[in-house]
Amino acid sequence: MEVLLTGGDTELGRVVATGFRDEGHNVVLAGVRRDDLEVLAKELDASFVVVDNTDPASLEAAREAFPLHLDCIVNVPAPAQVAKDPRTFTLADRAAAWRQTLDATLLSAVLTVQVLGDQLSSGGSIINVVPGSPGEGSADAAIKAALSNWTAGQAAHYGIRGITVNAVATGKSAEPGYDGAAETTPSVADEITRLALFLTTQSARHITGQTLHVSQGALANFG
Repeated sequence: MEVLLTGGDTELGRVVATGFRDEGHNVVLAGVRRDDLEVLAKELDASFVVVDNTDPASLEAAREAFPLHLDCIVNVPAPAQVAKDPRTFTLADRAAAWRQTLDATLLSAVLTVQVLGDQLSSGGSIINVVPGSPGEGSADAAIKAALSNWTAGQAAHYGIRGITVNAVATGKSAEPGYDGAAETTPSVADEITRLALFLTTQSARHITGQTLHVSQGALANFG
């Protein structure tokens, strides 16, 4: 399977890319930071494309560098680091933080799918990742809701070609000692990887338009 993974220059991207490679898939990495991409590409014997997928001009310029045929697109966001304490944000700081979150999580996926969606094989998969568990009322929570809605809409659009579109999000994780949780729980990145892999299999062809949570075996909401 030919897999394009954006956010290949992030730690989560590294874990997900390694998981797909270990299952025998050919992975193409995409991201902004060339040095990080080169290191991981060498480690995984993968190819990479340097591109800012929040920037339409950058995606258009890199279009010919992407594979002509893809079986799966995994959109891993690469959020910008916010140096300031949100409690001290000015109005301009708040606007910039929300725009960065929108670009990293939602706009990046929207633009990537628009540019490369036609190159997906029938029966393929699109997986949009939400890496963190957002706080109520936060920019992350609002953008996650928007991504979930967009994912459902894209599922209807791509379903005519047998392509599934789902979001994989981080839920509330189990605390140490939580009744029913294993003594050694997998990392969230590992859980995201396993769920993303499952969504590309024939066993998951009936799942589309959904936002699925990984929570280390705990309920997404404790009530």
